[in-house]
Amino acid sequence: MRRNWFHRLLLSYLPVLIMIVCLFVFIGIVQLNDLSRKEAMKSSQVYVQNIQNSIDMSLRSIEIMMLETITRNVKLTTFAGMESDSSFIIELSQLLQSMTTSNAWIDSVYIYRSGDGTIVSDKTILKIDQFGDSAYIESNLTNVQKVQWSTPRIFRTIQNGNPEERVISISSGVPIHSKGIALLVVNIKMSAIQEFLEKYGNSEVNKIAVTDNEGHKLFGAAGLESKAGDTTLVSGYTGWTYSNSFKTEGLGNIYFYMTSGWFVIGFLGMLIGIGWVIYITRQNYKPIETIMSRIQKYNQVHKHNPIQGLSGDELSYIDYTLSNMIEVSEEYETQSKVNEKYRQLMLFKELVEGSNPIDRAEWEAELRQMGIASFGSASVSIGEIDKYIDFLSQHSRRDQGLFKYILKKVVEETAEAKGLRIWQEWLTNHRLCIIFFEEQQQPAESLMLEVSEQARKWMQDNLNLTVTFGLGNTVPVANAIVQSYEAAARALDYKSALGSNRVIGHWEIELLSHDDLYVYLQYVRTIAQAFRVGNDGWEEQLRLLFEGLRRLMLPREEISGILSYMNYYFYREMMELPPDYQELWNREFRTPWDENMDALETLEELEFFYSKTLTSCARKIEAIRESKGNHGVVQKVKAYIEGNFSNPDLSLSSLSDQFHMNASSLSTLFKEDFGEKFVVYVCQVRMEHAKELLRGTNLTIQEISERVGYVHQMSFIRAFKKMIGTTPGDYRKVYQ
Repeated sequence: MRRNWFHRLLLSYLPVLIMIVCLFVFIGIVQLNDLSRKEAMKSSQVYVQNIQNSIDMSLRSIEIMMLETITRNVKLTTFAGMESDSSFIIELSQLLQSMTTSNAWIDSVYIYRSGDGTIVSDKTILKIDQFGDSAYIESNLTNVQKVQWSTPRIFRTIQNGNPEERVISISSGVPIHSKGIALLVVNIKMSAIQEFLEKYGNSEVNKIAVTDNEGHKLFGAAGLESKAGDTTLVSGYTGWTYSNSFKTEGLGNIYFYMTSGWFVIGFLGMLIGIGWVIYITRQNYKPIETIMSRIQKYNQVHKHNPIQGLSGDELSYIDYTLSNMIEVSEEYETQSKVNEKYRQLMLFKELVEGSNPIDRAEWEAELRQMGIASFGSASVSIGEIDKYIDFLSQHSRRDQGLFKYILKKVVEETAEAKGLRIWQEWLTNHRLCIIFFEEQQQPAESLMLEVSEQARKWMQDNLNLTVTFGLGNTVPVANAIVQSYEAAARALDYKSALGSNRVIGHWEIELLSHDDLYVYLQYVRTIAQAFRVGNDGWEEQLRLLFEGLRRLMLPREEISGILSYMNYYFYREMMELPPDYQELWNREFRTPWDENMDALETLEELEFFYSKTLTSCARKIEAIRESKGNHGVVQKVKAYIEGNFSNPDLSLSSLSDQFHMNASSLSTLFKEDFGEKFVVYVCQVRMEHAKELLRGTNLTIQEISERVGYVHQMSFIRAFKKMIGTTPGDYRKVYQ
C-alpha cells in the first residue's frame, strides 16, 4: 500500500484531471469576468466619490474664505456700520476684487448694506433699485440659518440688463450671525463647475450626471434609467446627486459563454469526469474509508497534537495535510468572530445614526442574541468623559483603554441589577452610547436615569474620573432610535451651561426658555471699549454678560460664537492702541486663549479664564500708561470729560484752555494713551449715558439728546446710529 497505491491512484485519476481541465477553463473565464465587473463597480464608486469630494472641497474652501474675510477684515464690518467715504469704498472694492481673483471659480462678489441700500461689488457701486440681483438679497438678508449654496440661477448686475452668468451663490450676514444689517454674496460660475466635470467627469468607461437638490440638471444627461452596477451618491454638503453609468454594454453576457465552444467542451468534460469519478470511487472505496476513519480518530484523540513532518506512508502525508487544513479552519473561525463584532458595531451605528434602513431579520436575530423576545420601546443614553484632553495627557494609552472598559462594565452591571437589557458601544473616543430596551411599550427614562446616575457616581468615587450623561426620549420603533440619540446628544451640548459631572435629561432642555440674546450682546462692545480706555466698569459688565449667558442656557456652539464675537471686538479695540499695547495683549490674552480654548468646557471655567487673564492684562496696560510722563494729565482730561459730557460746547479747544495746553499736543497725548481720537471718545461717553437713559427712563429722544450734549435731535440720532448700529427708538424697543 505504498508505491502500488500511488501508481494505482495516479492511473485512476489522471484521466479525470485531463477531462476536467476544460471545466476549469470555463469556470475560470466566468469567474474572471465576474471579478472584473465587481472591480469595475468598486472603481466606479471611488471615481464618483473623488469627483464629489473635489467639488465639495472647492466650494467649502470658498465658503471658509468668505467667513474668514468677514471675521478678520474690518472693512466689511466698517461698511456695515455706514462708512461711505469714497477712499474707503475704493479699498472695499479692491478687497472684493482680491476675493474674486483668489479662486478661478468665483464670478463676482458684492456686499449690500441695508441702512441706505448701497451695494459695492468687485466692479461697481450701485443702489438696490438699480441692482439686478435684488431678489436674491431680499430672500437672504434676514436669513440667519446655516450658510448654504443656492440653486443655479441667472445673475445680472444692472436691473433689466442682459444675463451675465449662470451662477450658484452663497451669502452671510455682516457681522456673522447678524440679521438684516449687511449681506456679503459670493457668486460661483456654473460654467467653471461644468468645465471641471467635462475635464474629469467623463472617461472612456464612465459617464457622470449631476443634479442639484431640487432635481435640476447641472451636468450630463439627467433622468437616465439606472442599471445594475450604476453608482449614485448624494453630497452631504451641497445636496447634489452624482450618478455614474458604464458606457459599455453587455458586460457579463452569460449567453455568450453558454454558446461558446469552451462551455460545450467543459460541460462534456464535466459529465465524463463525474461518471469516471463515480466508477473509480466504487473501485477504491476501501482506501478512502480508511482515510476518513483516520481523520475521525485524529479529531477525537489528537485534537491539540497535530502530526509533525512526513512518514514513509503517503496516507500519513494526507493526514498531515488535513491537520494543516483544520488549523486554517480554526483561524478562519477566529476571524469570523472578529467580523461578527464589526458587523454588530456597524448595525449599532446604523441604529443611532439612521444612516440605513434596519434589516428586520438581522434586527430580530440581534434581539434574540441579547435575550429580548420582542421589541417594545428603547431609550438612548450617551456618556461623555469630562475634560477629555486632560484625560489623554494624564493617562497612558493602556490606562485609557482600562478606564473605558471599566465604565462599560459598571453600566452593564448596574443595568443588570435593575433588570434592564442594554446594548452599548464607543461611537467616538470619548462618548459611550447606551441603548436601553424594554419588551413593553413603556418609558424606561426613570430607570435609565438611575443607571446613569449610579454609574457616574461610581466612576467619580472609585476612579476620580467624571462623566456627564445625556438622556434621550423613549421611542416605540427601532427606526426612531436615531431620534432618541439626537435628543441625548443635544442634551450633552448644554453641558457648558448646566455643568459637567451630572446627568442631563432631554426634558430639562425642552423646558428651557431663552431670553433675547441681543440684550446681552450689547455688553460686548461696551466691555471692549471700557477695557481699552481703562475704565473699571468693564469687570462688572463682563460679570453681567456671563450671568446672562447662564440664564439663556445656550448650547456650546452658540456660546463659542458669542465669545468669538467678543474676542473680535477686543481685537479691534486693542489694534487702536500703540504696538507695545498690542504686543502685551497678544502675549497675555490671545496666546493663552488659543492654548486653553478646547479645555474650557463650562461657563464657570470660561468666566474664570476671562476674568483672570483680562484683569492681569489690564494691570500691565495701566502700568505702561503710568510709566509715561503725561499719564496724569490725560487722566484729568478723561475725568473732566466724564463730568462735563452734557456740555454741548465741550471741545478740544475748550479743554486746551482749561488745562493750558496746546490743542494739537493734547490730542496727540490722548490718542497715544487710549488709542482713540478725542472726538470719538467724547461721542462714546455720550452714547453710553444715552443708552442708560433709554433703558432706565421714559424721557423723550429730544430730552435725552439735550442731556448728553446734543442741541439738535437729528445730530444725536445720526451719531447714535453710527456708533451703536441702530436708532435710539429701536434700541429702546429691544429693552422695553
